[in-house]
Amino acid sequence: MGSASRVAMISAKAAVAKSNGLNLVAGAAILSVGRAIGETPALRAALANPVADASAKAALIDSVVGALDSSAKSLLHVIVGERWSSADEMLAGVEEIGLRVIASGSSDPIETELFTIARAVAATPELELALSAKRGGAEAKRTLADAVLNGASDSTTEIVRHLVSQPRGRRIRTLLSQAQQIVADQQGRGVAIVTVASPLDAAQRDRIASVLRARFGRDHHIDEIVDDTIVGGFTVEVGDDTIDASIRSRLTELSSKLAG
Repeated sequence: MGSASRVAMISAKAAVAKSNGLNLVAGAAILSVGRAIGETPALRAALANPVADASAKAALIDSVVGALDSSAKSLLHVIVGERWSSADEMLAGVEEIGLRVIASGSSDPIETELFTIARAVAATPELELALSAKRGGAEAKRTLADAVLNGASDSTTEIVRHLVSQPRGRRIRTLLSQAQQIVADQQGRGVAIVTVASPLDAAQRDRIASVLRARFGRDHHIDEIVDDTIVGGFTVEVGDDTIDASIRSRLTELSSKLAG
């Protein structure tokens, strides 16, 4: 993301923090407008024009979207009023703010559901390919996504249906992971993937949560993968950081020392 876009994103997130009454309706409205902007090159270019007047761009948004949730409209005015490094980054900003608004007004287990859906997609390469493909209509992809949304909350359903409707060249698994991190960040926490040989009990989960809090300075939503090939212990992935305390890793290290 370019420097101008980083500044714009800071302003947009600050506007979310100051807003009241954010809910699924407002978030869904922002995502819907984002899809409309993404599908209309001329509109996207006009809204991302760095020299255009902010009030003129707000008026353009109003003329295009018509009736809209007031909170959503105010946030959209902030977004398009900022200076973005590119039209694509502005569009990414609209998407992120839409996700943050949904997260702000929801008590649904969005992070857990997004991780579960990502795992289901990863287990079916044909499904991931179909959802990520440039070809195929948005409605067809939304219908296909419904196959893995079985029982998901309204908040998660809205997010996933948006992502598959406008992937913008990104793989669906990457989109789901990024969305999960945005939702978690809006709730004031990070995301950690813990791989273990057998399911964690409450005490083990609390210890890992404590280690993460001490290392990264905030709480983390913990997703769990059971993989008996690690033999014992655990690995933790937080973004690009990995904590490897698995027996498999120790055995590999010991084997290397013996062989050397």
